[in-house]
Amino acid sequence: METSAGSVSDRCVSRDTEPGPVVEQSESPTKQSSVCVDRESRGAWRAALLIAAVAALTYANSLGNDFLLDDFWHLHKAAHTSWGEVLQPWQYSGEDFKAYWFNSQRLHDVRGEGFFRPIVTTLYKLAGAAFGLEAWGYHAINILFHILASVAAFIIARLFFERRWVAVVVGLIFAVHPSHAETVQWVAANADAVIGCFFLASFAAFGWWLRQRRLWQYAAALLTFALALCSKEAAIMLPAVILVYEFCRARAAGERRPRLSELAARHAAFWIIALGYLALRLRTFAGISAIHEGGQYIHNPFSPEFVPFVLFNLTYELLHLAVPFPLFPISPAELVQTAGGWPVTLVCAAVLAGIGWLTRRLLGGARGWSFFLLFTALTLAPTFPILVAQRFLYVPSLGFCLMLGALLERLQSKIQSRVRETCEANPKSKIVPRWFFGAVAGLLAGYALVTVFLNFMWGYPSNLVRRQIAAIQREVPSPPRGGSLYLLNLWPPALNMEFMLPLLYQDPTLDVQVLTIHPKILPLDAEKPPGALVSFFGKCLPDHIGVTRTEARWEGADTLRVRIEGGRFMRSLIEDIYPSAAAIQKTGARVEMPRFTAEVTRADDGGVQELVFRFRHGGERPVVLDLRNGRVARVP
Repeated sequence: METSAGSVSDRCVSRDTEPGPVVEQSESPTKQSSVCVDRESRGAWRAALLIAAVAALTYANSLGNDFLLDDFWHLHKAAHTSWGEVLQPWQYSGEDFKAYWFNSQRLHDVRGEGFFRPIVTTLYKLAGAAFGLEAWGYHAINILFHILASVAAFIIARLFFERRWVAVVVGLIFAVHPSHAETVQWVAANADAVIGCFFLASFAAFGWWLRQRRLWQYAAALLTFALALCSKEAAIMLPAVILVYEFCRARAAGERRPRLSELAARHAAFWIIALGYLALRLRTFAGISAIHEGGQYIHNPFSPEFVPFVLFNLTYELLHLAVPFPLFPISPAELVQTAGGWPVTLVCAAVLAGIGWLTRRLLGGARGWSFFLLFTALTLAPTFPILVAQRFLYVPSLGFCLMLGALLERLQSKIQSRVRETCEANPKSKIVPRWFFGAVAGLLAGYALVTVFLNFMWGYPSNLVRRQIAAIQREVPSPPRGGSLYLLNLWPPALNMEFMLPLLYQDPTLDVQVLTIHPKILPLDAEKPPGALVSFFGKCLPDHIGVTRTEARWEGADTLRVRIEGGRFMRSLIEDIYPSAAAIQKTGARVEMPRFTAEVTRADDGGVQELVFRFRHGGERPVVLDLRNGRVARVP
């Protein structure tokens, strides 16, 4: 696996160094070794600082972004979790969705354990104590963990590449790769940044322990593995990753396969921790599945569509690593219904085979290249039943970064060989055209620019939601304590805003109800013609992009009638992923809530066209705010 199996001092005089003696001939071997170790250490520190600086600069423009989507729910949950409860799993129940009358029937009997992520819970509590509801502090924490994960990626790369510059480039690619934009700049995705830091640190510590056999390295690997498990469930794959690494390492070095007794001695502690965690957390997985039952977010492993679902997700995600296009939440289930299960399976299998063939052609001469693909597949495996998302690629992307490093190292070797064949040069010299390193710098700069652009794209909806929340506070400066606030045509990216408002008003008894969610994400202003970006998104998500008109009017003091044209209620992108109860999407359906009654007066197969809300507020007209097109206006 490693291109050099020697110690640090053995690698000090390597292809990284200029030709000629490293130290004076009169110096003793011990002094030479000490000088080499010092030089290696200084070089590693400089590389780590460079990677940290590049990672920080790439995501600096995300510090101005606000909260979005699941951020609000996590802030609410953390605010209602005491310090004594941070080691307990978050509980899921219908109470968590009581603001959505259209989900009350589907979820009111659902109860179960949610995520067990005490590290993440603790981070939310610490951020809340330090920054309150200022989003920049939460973004800064995500950037900090990304910096640490990027440095860990560099340390791992040193296990595989003799040339230090290649390992530095791998760390830099990890630091700027666009597939990390969602993870780093979205506060709710912090679990993926945190697990990335601890998972990669554990792998790095174990890999270096295999080389140097220092007890602290093995202890660090176990400790960071435990911390990764307390950050996100996907860390369960680490024992499998390091087991495969041992076999690939021995094969690449031309050594015999490790004996079972040797593997048991080295890996038993990891497997004991993993199996114990899995036994304790089975109820968590059952609870999460129950909450999402019937939606597109989690797919049933026992359904006949599961194989094409998994193959499509894997194909989609691997292609995204190579060409970082936006990852839209495309539902493989809908694709299977349209095209059929076998065609989807065969096409995805052919694309995956093509990816494997191309990788072998490009990297077949690199030692240990197969592990890079296996690393990506193994770390992606826990997300196979889940709808594709960019944040799931955070840890698996290291495999792709290592593949790029191997490709660059191979290209450099070929260029050097060709140059030496055509000129009389010192065979130990590093003759590489400037354009080669210029191309490497161009690749890094291109990735960084795409990432900065994605940060800007995430900032657009988050800051619009920030303005909406500020407008709500201006429109309703001081709602009565324990009163109600009703939101109409909630913009899908503002989902879970209802959890934020009680925190801002400092009134946990404030009842915020979402009456309808607008089915369209863009355009925000129906009066302006759609631009190129909106047209592009419209081709990718035709059901969720375009003009939709809604109308709301009061019929007396307590009855509100709502109509929609050009779309359907209960068919927003969010509601496709987390479905509303199908039983209420029919004409005549009624749902009784504590302070109002909702009735569907017109519906078809596409969703709900008209609704009537009858409020029970003692003759006083309630406050209903229309949030369509990113604005805030009280329904007169």
